[in-house]
Amino acid sequence: KGWLVDALHVPVIREGLFRNVQENLKLDVGAGTLDMERGSALAWKPGEELVSRLLNAEQSNSTIVFNDKYYLKIYRKLYRGLNPDFEVSRFLSEKTGFHNTPAYCGSVTWNKPGFYKVTLGLMQLKVDNQGDAWPYFLGRVEAYFRRLQASGLAPTDLAKVPLYKPLNASKLPEPYPALIGEDTIQALQLLAKRTVELHLALFLDRSDTAFTPIPYSEDYKVWLLNRILYMLDHRITTMESVMPNLSPQARVYAEEFLARKVEVKNRILSFDESHLNSSRIRIHGDFHLGQILRTEEDFYFLDFEGEPEATIRDRKVKHSPLKDVAGLIRSFHYAVFATIFGDHNFKMSEENLAEAGGRYYRAIVAVFLDTYLNTAFDNGLNIGYYQEIDFLLRYHIFEKAIYELGYELNSRPDWVIIPLKGLNQILNND
Repeated sequence: KGWLVDALHVPVIREGLFRNVQENLKLDVGAGTLDMERGSALAWKPGEELVSRLLNAEQSNSTIVFNDKYYLKIYRKLYRGLNPDFEVSRFLSEKTGFHNTPAYCGSVTWNKPGFYKVTLGLMQLKVDNQGDAWPYFLGRVEAYFRRLQASGLAPTDLAKVPLYKPLNASKLPEPYPALIGEDTIQALQLLAKRTVELHLALFLDRSDTAFTPIPYSEDYKVWLLNRILYMLDHRITTMESVMPNLSPQARVYAEEFLARKVEVKNRILSFDESHLNSSRIRIHGDFHLGQILRTEEDFYFLDFEGEPEATIRDRKVKHSPLKDVAGLIRSFHYAVFATIFGDHNFKMSEENLAEAGGRYYRAIVAVFLDTYLNTAFDNGLNIGYYQEIDFLLRYHIFEKAIYELGYELNSRPDWVIIPLKGLNQILNND
């Protein structure tokens, strides 16, 4: 008689696992081995006290904390092949000078000769932080609405900044600088700079073929179109079935989107790799404000596993860095409308809030893009020239909104209006 338990709940097992990583042990398991690798950031010395605990937070992995300094993530969903979170984290820490991600401390990999490797765990250095960037930017959006409300200005008093075009913060029309706030502008510029630095780190190293930049190809185009069209068909079917349950405003957007299905598909099919001269690289792949840690003075990037809906093979496909930028821009859009739909006591009507939020969104995206593009150009990141950049950015924003549509239809129907609004903006260039 006895108890069958999850071994990660047993302190001696957790701490033994840590020591095995620290000692670079290889343990025979059946016909293969468990390969424990110590990363350069693991500074623990044998004989030091070691205290561990298992995080209780609900998430897709099990995480052990050692001495409140090292985080060992044990993956509960395993893949045939190395996990991209491990691959990218290890690459950034061990082979590049990029420091704005938790440093690589070690890993656990199952290795069977002549077979595929399987990543079981990833250990990283803790980053002391103030939470992720999502609540931080929600607070910045709310502050904007409160300043606008106090100013007595109507949303239509604010100039419309061109959509998805860079604009230096010093050239923002009045009264945007005061309404947005200097702290928010500086945060946007810093986040854009760190994003470019991430992409440069993934672009400049030529020592690992898994990270070598490559050109566009017809194979990539076929893969991309098949993937997006499959997503679109699935979302359309779901949307048609839940249409009666949508809010009146969401239904208006949904009906317009469905009425323009042919136009939507033509926009997707407009991808022409023969006119693209920029490079494709490994990217974050699921880049949004919830994947970014905020410290007192900086931003750090987390979780390089890629889109949850994608296969492990698809998560390793190389893309334009602008796909990450598109994901973050969509996240800004979410922050604006999550604030509008949230609990607040704004005195403006929802229509005025939506109009004011849309103009704010244009302005912060313009500031972010200005810093990102200029920093990219100055440092040789090959993202193409402005016409190519504009096409790829809009294309990937459209793709991301289609992806989001599926999540909201299945999980949060009340929020379907947010990706629908984004799709509507692209279709109308509004």
